[in-house]
This record gives sequence, structure tokens and C-alpha cells, in this order.
Amino acid sequence: MRRLNSVVKMTPALLAALFASVSIARIASPASTQETEIEKDVQLRAMTDELARSKTLQLSDLDKPYFIAVMVSDGDEISVSGSLGGLVSSSHVHLRYPRVDVRVGSYSLDNTNSVFSVAQRLHAFPIDDDYPALRASLWLSSDALYKAAADQIARKRNALRELENSDKTPDFAPAPPVQVILPPARPSANQREWEASVRRLSAQFSKYPAVLSSSVRLMSVSSTYRLVNTEGTVVRVPQELAEAEIRSRSLAPDGTAVWNHVFVAAHTPAELPGESSFAGLIDKVAAETQQLQNAPAMEAYTGPVLFEQQAAAQMMAEVIADAAILRRKPVAPAGSKQTTFLDSVWESRSGTRVAPDWLTLIDDPTRKSFHNEQLAGFYNVDDEGVPPKPVTLVEKGTLKSFLLTRQPVKTYNASNGHGRLPGQYGNEWPVIGNLFVEVAQPIPEAEMKTKLIDQVKAAGLKYGLLIRRIDFPSTASADELQGIAQELQKRGYARTITPPLLAYRVYPDGREELVRGARFMEFSAKNLRDLLAASDRAYVLNYLNRGTSFNLADVGSNVSISSVICPSL
Repeated sequence: MRRLNSVVKMTPALLAALFASVSIARIASPASTQETEIEKDVQLRAMTDELARSKTLQLSDLDKPYFIAVMVSDGDEISVSGSLGGLVSSSHVHLRYPRVDVRVGSYSLDNTNSVFSVAQRLHAFPIDDDYPALRASLWLSSDALYKAAADQIARKRNALRELENSDKTPDFAPAPPVQVILPPARPSANQREWEASVRRLSAQFSKYPAVLSSSVRLMSVSSTYRLVNTEGTVVRVPQELAEAEIRSRSLAPDGTAVWNHVFVAAHTPAELPGESSFAGLIDKVAAETQQLQNAPAMEAYTGPVLFEQQAAAQMMAEVIADAAILRRKPVAPAGSKQTTFLDSVWESRSGTRVAPDWLTLIDDPTRKSFHNEQLAGFYNVDDEGVPPKPVTLVEKGTLKSFLLTRQPVKTYNASNGHGRLPGQYGNEWPVIGNLFVEVAQPIPEAEMKTKLIDQVKAAGLKYGLLIRRIDFPSTASADELQGIAQELQKRGYARTITPPLLAYRVYPDGREELVRGARFMEFSAKNLRDLLAASDRAYVLNYLNRGTSFNLADVGSNVSISSVICPSL
């Protein structure tokens, strides 16, 4: 949303043959009804008509486009925030985000996947449904992007001539065309009601003088995503999200900042907690913040850790966001300083053991609910026009596959429908849909703490560590993030996850003591190999996904929505 398994080695000939033989899959309504819908939809009509004209683009001896896609996110965003009973901001904006993808060359070699494949600025897109204005905007954008693409592929070919043993992986994978025409999204949040609610809710923090700063925010995005491409795909789908935020900050006696928050994400405002439930969450966050203010600082610790329910799902969301994707290095001139990538920790582990044999990870965006709880990671089609497929990432501890887009990487040359955010160098970025953490032979949830204490006693430790919530998405300040980065660099670490918000020492007698200031050092999907047990009760985490493992709140205008279903670990 923009503010909104097969492993087959394909030769160019096979790619061309596949492209020529695909059939059109239709979802939703009959063809005649869809054609009527397209004709009635001014944006779709302008997009399809301009796409037909764009097929004729060619200048002198320059390459002719082999693939063009036109995408538009048409969204209404309502956002209301308040603090201590007063409104801080209230906005309702209607924006349209256009994107045109012009590829010249062929599926085997095109203008993307190189350091020259930089994003071009598009012309402003009208928010009125004025057919001539929409056509004119798309014409200006496609014309400029075609010229840029011709320049990019020429530079890329020159760079490849200088390189020895260059990557022969195709640049783009064909996809069977689909037609998915669903009703457009409609704004369902009432801005005036939200303003009154935010005033009442944020005023609750005035009962907690130890909380130095606090805020309450309600946000809703009702977006309709439209896509047409030269393969024959036509998409119109709603892409909706809503989020409720509660944030608080204070200072410990030694001057150290402490903070706490709760984020609740859903598809629509109707799925968010009611005001009475929200009020209870505010009291809980405020009370926890006061407790953190008076809690002792955490010292260095190495030992067993129990991630309980929400914290387990948050941890898994972070480590899998990095591990379950493959990064492709862009073509760059010989001798130049290439853009550096931190390879996925599972980059070369396909077919090997990456977790205990009782753990299975499946990403299934086709699931709408789990035990009567709505899953926000459901979607009909990804941003590249590919219907999602359930993907078994890890089966009984063995790595089987990755989240894939239409960008071929290594031996993976077909999308499994997970391209949901703009990526780098002209490609989409793969994003989690609904990640199910499945375990064999789980133990009762009530026995997890006992399991932790048994580990503490066996290791002869004073205590173990129990984590109930981590800073996910992270609201740490720039200074705090810089401190974490400097600490990692000093110790030679490459990866970590966001810090715990609520961490407790658990002593052998079962007593719990809240601590503040805990930080993880090196932490990634590699640590999943050290899992000892999982509970029999799963927690459903719906969250706004910005496509990074260290998921920062309020960063970037491109966001998707995902779910992780995970037990305590």
C-alpha cells in the first residue's frame, strides 16, 4: 500500500514461450461486468487508454519498451492526534500517488537492477476525475520515463561489458495476467467523532503526573489501488488500514529516558478497539510508564529469555522481515564503489536446518482470520498484480523458500505474490502477509514461566529474563537509535532488534522484577536455532509494516499491513 514456489531456472527462450502462452485469470465478477466497470472508472479508462498509446513508444534506434505498468494509489487519510485533552492535529487529505514502470530491453536484460536505475520524479497527478487531465499527466510521465529507461539500459550494457562473470539471472519474471476488479475503498472514519474521542482519551494521562509527555492518535487510510500493464493485467482493489496509537515518555531518577506505547492495527476503523477498551489501554500504558520510571536499570545478562505472547510475535516479525527475503546486488561499473547490502542471514541456507525440527513457518496472505480474530495481512493481489500464494518458508526446521516478487534472485525466477512495497533499482520489495509460527509438541502457556525457571536453576543463574513487549514499531528518538548503532558497531555486530519495553527479571522463586534500559546485542533469525520450547496459545499481532527489520514508526510514506500469529517462545 502506498499511503497508502516454484524454483525454475528459466532461459530467455523459455521466458518468451511462457509469456506467449499464459491465459488470463479473472477474479470477482464476469468479464462483461468487469469491462463495464473499467469503462465507468475514469481513472482505469485513462490508464488503459494511455497504456495502449505507450506501447508505440520508440525513438530512432533506442530500445522499444517490452513491459509497461501504470499504477495509482488513490487514498483518503484521516489522522487525529491529541495530548492531555487537547487536539494537536486533525487532518483529512485526499491524495493520488501515480507510478509508471517502463522497461526496455527484454525479460532477460532490461534497464532495472543497476545503479543507474534511479527513480524518476513523476508529473503531478490530478485528484479530479478529469479524463483529459489524467491522460496528459500519464503521457508526460511515460514519455519521460521511457527516455530515462533508454539511457539506463545503455549505461547498464556498458558496465556489463567491463565486468567479468556478471550475473546472468533474468531481470524480470513474466506473470500470468489477471483481472481483479473489486469495489473502491470508501472512507469510514468520522473525523469529528474521532476528535471528540481523542480529547477525552488523551485527557486520561493528566491523572499520571509522572508521565512527562503523552499522546493519543487515530489514523485511517482508505486507498484504492489501480494497476494496468501490457501483459493484460487490470487491478482495482481496496487497500485499507487503520491504527490506534498510545505513547508515553518519562525520565528515571538518573535522567535516562523511559518510554512505553501500544499500537493497534487493523484493516478498518470498525476493527479498532472501542473507546472503553481504548481507555483501559491508556491506563495500562500510563501505569507501566510510572513503574518503568522507578525500575532498576538492567545490567549485562546472558541466559535464557522467555518472549511472552506479544513480544514473541514482535520478535518474529523483525527477524523474519530480514531473513525471508533475498537481496540482489545491482550492476555497477567495474571498480566503482558498489552500494553495499547486508545479505540475509538465510541467504545461502536453503535446504539446511535454521530452526528446531518442531518449528514450521508459513506465510499465507489468503487467510482472513485466525480463531475468529481478523488478520490484517490478507490481500487479494500484490502491488505487481500477482495473486498471493501460501509459502512454506521453514518446514520442520529446514529452510524451504523465501518471500518473492517478480525480480528473479539466484534460482528463484517466479513471484509468489509478496511484492507489496516500492523497492530499489526499479523493483518491488517483498513483505510479510500473514506469518504463521506453527509448532509441534507445544507446552501449555501456563508452564512457560516454569520452563524458564528450570533453565535458570540448571545454569546456576540468579534470574532469567521475561519480555512482554518490545519497542515495535520503534518510537526511539534519533539519539537513542544512534546509541544503539554505536554500541553494535563497537562490538562488531551487524544486526539487532528493537529494545524491550517491558522486561522482567524472574527469580527462582517465581518473583518478577521490572527493569528498564535493556538492549539486545547481536540478534537475528540465527537465534531461532536456540529456541527451546513454544507454548500452545498463539498471539495475533497486526502491525504496520515498512519493509525493514528494525521497524521504525513514523518513517517513510510507504507502508503495508501484516500479521504474525505466534505463541510464546
